[in-house]
Amino acid sequence: MRLRSVVRGLALTLLYAVMVGSYHPVDLAVGAVLTVGVMRLFPLAGLPLELEASERWRRLWHLPRFGGALVVLAARSCVHVLGIIFVRRGREDHSGVVDVPMGERTAQGVQVSSWVISLAPGTVLLDLDWERRVMRMHALDASDPEKLLREQDNFYQRYQRAVFP
Repeated sequence: MRLRSVVRGLALTLLYAVMVGSYHPVDLAVGAVLTVGVMRLFPLAGLPLELEASERWRRLWHLPRFGGALVVLAARSCVHVLGIIFVRRGREDHSGVVDVPMGERTAQGVQVSSWVISLAPGTVLLDLDWERRVMRMHALDASDPEKLLREQDNFYQRYQRAVFP
């Protein structure tokens, strides 16, 4: 195992411990098991090493903006889901599956977009269809699929593309 993978694994395990608020050995063991699973399922290695130094720095420069946009996206999605739960209770169901085009995304960009889709409450990635180059996602509110597609493309173009094209 490479040192870089070990360091990332330790960092993810510690992040888990901070999130659950416990450094008990059992919690650390659970965090380590989850870390191994996450690292195996999502082998995103960060910024590719074959990039020139200037490109890596440019991407790193845009990373805080991407992180901030993720926080805003998660908060807005939480409010939207709460609205669905409490305002639309008992009303007609608008959930559904929407195909999001991969567009110009690289494989790493598709992986990050998939993670973003599943991170936002109310949406979850179902499948990646590489032949048709679409990401199938389920949304609690798919009443306006075109709006969902615009939101996904807008997030990619404004925030993700500069870091994970």
